[in-house]
Amino acid sequence: MAAKLIDGKASLEVRALSRRVLGWRKRRNWTLEELKEIVGFSTAKLSQLSSAVIRCSPMDVVKIASACGVPDDEVELCVQASHRLGDPQTWDYVTRGAWPRLTWTYWDVAAEASELVIVAADAIPELVRTAAHHAAMLQAGATAHELDSKLREEILSRLATGPRDAAQHGSAGPLLVRLIVSESVLTSNVGGARVVADQLLHLDELQESLPSLAIEVVDSAAGPYYGMGKSFTVMRFVERRFDDVVHVRAIHGDSWLEAERERQPYEHALESLGAVLRPREETSPWLCQTAMQLQDPLHNKRPKRSEGCRSAINRSGSTA
Repeated sequence: MAAKLIDGKASLEVRALSRRVLGWRKRRNWTLEELKEIVGFSTAKLSQLSSAVIRCSPMDVVKIASACGVPDDEVELCVQASHRLGDPQTWDYVTRGAWPRLTWTYWDVAAEASELVIVAADAIPELVRTAAHHAAMLQAGATAHELDSKLREEILSRLATGPRDAAQHGSAGPLLVRLIVSESVLTSNVGGARVVADQLLHLDELQESLPSLAIEVVDSAAGPYYGMGKSFTVMRFVERRFDDVVHVRAIHGDSWLEAERERQPYEHALESLGAVLRPREETSPWLCQTAMQLQDPLHNKRPKRSEGCRSAINRSGSTA
């Protein structure tokens, strides 16, 4: 029997369990109808389990795992997770944190979000990096992970999803991304002037081609502000059972903030950032001008928008 959500909310762990358990059928390339015939659940129940409308009970986990031929250690992990979700505080008190916990990635949660507000104070986010920029980050030792191009493209494709496509059955829905990035991050010497200039042009081209992506630049001359130097992502969701979450990445690992009291300082930081951002209409000219100066330090003329940044830079380079 499936279990109700606690206080009507699906925590990140509830959603991670749903993804893991209902993902087992995908390993077998089964549809919900095919899994339904084997486990005896209705299609409606399986659909609700997969979207975390209800949470998986230990019995649900065992039945689906048995049908899909899942290894015992993975089944045990998910059964323990299901037990914990019934009363997390008591479970943690009794086990003293001795049992392993389910994990999930930034991309797992971002794929479910309807809006991402990304504050980048230390590095350009993977979502909008060029391959050359990321390679330079890897070579310098500034990042330890390869770029997952497939997951990144899946999220970027949602930025181009129109209302009609978003309404189609099976669609993940549209996505809004607001990227707030400091000037120092955009102009940091990652891979040399050419790589940095191409990264700036890539950002401008993304913003031009994807109306659901908004890029805002923190003015380096604006002075100090609350939350200065902190990078984080606020993820918002359409579903009422999903509360907003804040993702903070540190050297020791990812931190996920779900409680309102934990999220509040980051919401305050977003409000403070409003006072130190360049006007949005200045973002594209600033990206173009900065890219041109990196390519040709003696060139100080701002390109016309009708001309296009890349063509203006190419023309400038050919006549230098």
